[in-house]
Amino acid sequence: METFASKPAPAGDKLRGGYYTPDLIARFLADWVAEAGPRLLEPSCGDGGILKHLAMRAPGGGVVGVELFEDEAAKAQQVSGASVFAEDFFSWFSGSRRGAFDGVAGNPPYIRFGSWEEAFRAPALDLMRGEGMRPTKLTNAWVPFVVASVLAVRPGGRVGLVLPAELLQVGYASALRAYLVDSCADITVVSFTRLVFPGILQEVVLLLAERGQGPARIRTIEVADAQSLGGVCITNSPTARAHLHESEKWTQYYLEPDEIEVLRSVRTDGRLAPLLRYAEVDVGVVSGRNSFFCMTTAEAADRGLLDVTVPIVSRSMQVPALSLMPSEFAAQEKAGAKTRLLSVPAGFNLDDHPSLQRYLREGEEAGVQTGYKCRIRRSWWQVPSAWVPDGFMLRQISTHPRLTSNHVGATSTDTVHRVRVRPDVEMDRLATGAFNSATFALAEVLGRSYGGGILELEPSEAEHLPVPDPSLVPHAIVAKADELIRERRIEDALDLVDQTVLVDALNFDPAEVARLRDCWVRLRDRRSKRGRRG
Repeated sequence: METFASKPAPAGDKLRGGYYTPDLIARFLADWVAEAGPRLLEPSCGDGGILKHLAMRAPGGGVVGVELFEDEAAKAQQVSGASVFAEDFFSWFSGSRRGAFDGVAGNPPYIRFGSWEEAFRAPALDLMRGEGMRPTKLTNAWVPFVVASVLAVRPGGRVGLVLPAELLQVGYASALRAYLVDSCADITVVSFTRLVFPGILQEVVLLLAERGQGPARIRTIEVADAQSLGGVCITNSPTARAHLHESEKWTQYYLEPDEIEVLRSVRTDGRLAPLLRYAEVDVGVVSGRNSFFCMTTAEAADRGLLDVTVPIVSRSMQVPALSLMPSEFAAQEKAGAKTRLLSVPAGFNLDDHPSLQRYLREGEEAGVQTGYKCRIRRSWWQVPSAWVPDGFMLRQISTHPRLTSNHVGATSTDTVHRVRVRPDVEMDRLATGAFNSATFALAEVLGRSYGGGILELEPSEAEHLPVPDPSLVPHAIVAKADELIRERRIEDALDLVDQTVLVDALNFDPAEVARLRDCWVRLRDRRSKRGRRG
C-alpha cells in the first residue's frame, strides 16, 4: 500500500463530444423540434444521430448540420442527406443566420475551459459577451452552444438540446439560466431517474425551449429513462412563472408552483436573513495531502510530533450534532479518529526537532512535496490558514444541513467548512436556529447535487442560506435540540425549533411551516433516490 496515499487522478472528462445521443432521445428531440417548421439546424451534429431524424421529419432540404471534424461531418451527411458544413460552428454562425431557423436540436460538446482550444473558444465566448454575458474560466463549451441555439431560431421557434444536469444548479450557468428565462416564453426540463448514456456517469437533462418574450414559464418532467419518453405529455404539466433576469437554480421547479411561491416569499420577506449577516463561511484547511498531514493522537505521540500538531476535525462524522464538546472529541481520539494536524509554525527551526525532521524525510520519500498545493509553498510542510473557527458547517449533506458549535478549539480539513461568527453572535444559538424546516428547504435549492445524491454547499452558497436571527433563539432550547439530534430524533428537534423560533418568535403560520417541511422532504428524497440508481 502506498505510504501517505494521494487521491487518484481523474479518469477523464465526462460526457465530452465523443459520446453520442441514444437513438430514442434523438427521435424525441427531432419530433418535438420539427413541429416548429422545416428549417432545422443541428449545431454540433457529430456522426448524424440527431440530424438524420430531423431530415426525416423535414425532407424538403431545409435541414442543416455543422460539425467541426471532417470525417464525422462526412458520416453525418451520408446518413442524413442533409447539408453539413465541416466548420467550427461559431465561425460559421454569422449574423445572417440568426433567427433563420424554425428549430434547433442537438447534443452540444462537453469540454472544460482548459481543454477547449483557444481558436474555437474565442469566437464562442465573444458570442456570449455580445449577449451581455461574462464567461469565466469555469465556462464549459456547451454553454455558448445553448446561447447560439436560441439566437438561431425565429420568435416562436423551438430549441431541443441534451445538456448536463449542471444547467439546473451550477454557478457558472447562472447567467445562462437568466438568459433563457428572458429569451424564452416556455421552458421544459426533462430529467431521468436513471442514467441514459451507457457507461457515462454524467447526468443529463433535455432542454425544450420556445423562443419568445420572457420571463419564461418553466416546468419540469421526470421520467425513468429514454424508453419512457414516449409517454411524456408536456402540455399537461403545470408551470411556474420565473422572474425576469432570474438566475436562481432550477431545482425549485421540481416543486408545485404554489410551493415555489412559498419558498420565494420566505427568501425575500425579511423574516429570515442570509447567514452572512451573522457569520462568515470559509473552506477548511487545504493540507495538500491529508494522509500525511492528518494523524491520530496516538500516531502523533508515537512519532514525537504532538507539540507540532493542533486539534482537527478531519471528517464530517466527527460533528454529528449542534455542538462538538471536549468529552466527545476525547472519545474520538481514543477511537482512533484523525484528530491532529501537522502545523509547523512559521520560522520554526527544524534542527531543534529531530522527530519532525524524520517525519518530513518520510514524506519526501513518498513524494508528498511534489503535490501541487505543497509544491507552491515556500516550505512544503507548512500548512497555511490553520485558524480555529467558532463553528463548523457540513459541506456535503446527506439528509439535512447542519451548523456545529466548536467547543474544542479544533480547526478542520476542507471536508467541513469553517464558520466565524460576527461580534455579539453566539454560535450555539446560530446553530440551533438554523436547524429548521425553512432553512432545510432553501438549502436544497441553493446548493447543488450530482449523481451520488449528496447535496453540496460551497461557502458562497452557504452564506446566502436564510436563517433566523440567533438572538431570537431561546437559550433554553439550545441544549434540548442538541440532545434530540444526538439521539437521532431529527423530526423532534425540527418540531422544537420550528415551533419555538419560526412560529413563536417569527410569526410563521404553522401551515406554512408544514408546507416548508414537505418541500424539504420531497427535494431531499428526490436527490437521495438519484444516488441509488440501479
